Amino acid sequence: MKKQRRIHLIGIGGSGMTALANLLISKREKITGSDAKESTNTKLLRKKGVKIFIGHRKSNLKGIKTVIVSSAIPKDNIELKEVKRKKLEIFNRYEYLMNILKDKRIIAVSGTHGKSTTTSIIAFILDKLKKEPIVYVGAASQNFPLGSKWGKGDWAIVETDEHDKSFLLTPSFLPIILNVDNDHLAKNGPYKGKFSLLKKSFEEFEKRSLSGKAVLNLDDGFLLKLARKSKNQVFSFSLVKKTADFYASNLKFFPAYCEYLTKGKIYHQGKFFSYFKLRLPGRENVLNFLAALATLEALSLTDKEIKKAIKLLEDFPPVKRRFNILYFRNNLVIIDDYAHHPTAIKASLKMTKLSFPGYSIFLVLEPYRYSRVSLLYKEYASAIQKADYLVLLPLDSAAEKPIKGVSNLNIYESVISNKIKPKEKITLVKENVKKEELFNLLKELINVDNKKKVIVFMGIGKITNYAPAFVDFIKQ
Repeated sequence: MKKQRRIHLIGIGGSGMTALANLLISKREKITGSDAKESTNTKLLRKKGVKIFIGHRKSNLKGIKTVIVSSAIPKDNIELKEVKRKKLEIFNRYEYLMNILKDKRIIAVSGTHGKSTTTSIIAFILDKLKKEPIVYVGAASQNFPLGSKWGKGDWAIVETDEHDKSFLLTPSFLPIILNVDNDHLAKNGPYKGKFSLLKKSFEEFEKRSLSGKAVLNLDDGFLLKLARKSKNQVFSFSLVKKTADFYASNLKFFPAYCEYLTKGKIYHQGKFFSYFKLRLPGRENVLNFLAALATLEALSLTDKEIKKAIKLLEDFPPVKRRFNILYFRNNLVIIDDYAHHPTAIKASLKMTKLSFPGYSIFLVLEPYRYSRVSLLYKEYASAIQKADYLVLLPLDSAAEKPIKGVSNLNIYESVISNKIKPKEKITLVKENVKKEELFNLLKELINVDNKKKVIVFMGIGKITNYAPAFVDFIKQ
């Protein structure tokens, strides 16, 4: 009997790697993994029978022939160096994902903002409609706690990643582009600091559609131009252009204590199609919802099925770390949010205002990457306008080397000089602050008076664990 090969995943605890590991488990592959520290993901995978090593060591590779590596793993990682020394078969995460999906029709979700939510919405609908899709999404949700699911159907719904151009590896049956913003523009990165090169990559992504169809957002100026010149059949969505295939109007937003946070009307090709209601707040989530409906039409689902999907989506739960309300009592709300680009920060604060009218907003913000802050520190500063108080944490480097003169201080000084907030409404947190110190500071700030307050923890690095830990701290 042929011995089954073992596949080893370096950095298995990251959301993308965990989702891939879950697909491999479903395919009955024998896998092991390693990560620098224990996490919720490693614990969940261990429960599924995966042998996981905490700490990177050469010995973790014993008996291994094939290795998959996370893009977050530095080149000097001891296991990665050993893999190269032993000349083992090595793949990056996305490359291996495409390898196992080569016989599927890939619905590829791309864009700067909203990918995880839109991918989850499409997956939720197709799953509920018994289409048995394969799902791969960059965030956990109630329906897909490990970010993925192996289905027997022909469709695979995949959240792509443009930061390293890996999305161009996708043989997209149906490319979806939600928006294109000024992100991933490090001078030493794949786009050489030029927004024009990022846009060209998205044009290339759209052009490569295997079905001759594409889904585009007409509210994005670049995508509107792309839709007009595209050789593909474009299925469009919009909150502004009534000519879009799916257009929403009469939007009403409700406070967080209501069962539904958003309601409105949907028009299909200019004609009233359906009323809708969502448990998700904000215009941005309506756009994600419309993108999903345009996708269903592009996949040739009937009007009857699309109307059924609209009804099913009334029960769609929020994706993990996308405006998650973790605590809501005694005039205090604690929210955990993934937003880390100025556009997303601004949108999330707008959602907070809509969901909690009459509350003061305390934003705990962790800026992301030296390269991004060096380019967008002014945009970060203007994005926090709707917050009443700002606690500005040190940057999450995302393994980037520091850039001289770039820190959270750039944002702080821009906020002050542009009179966005007075000094007394900002706390600038220096490097190496302990979590307990930060929590005590927040406790002091919120205990000043008995007014209603929302604390929003926003970012993608260390702050990922702060909101649930602060909830425990408050309860104690």
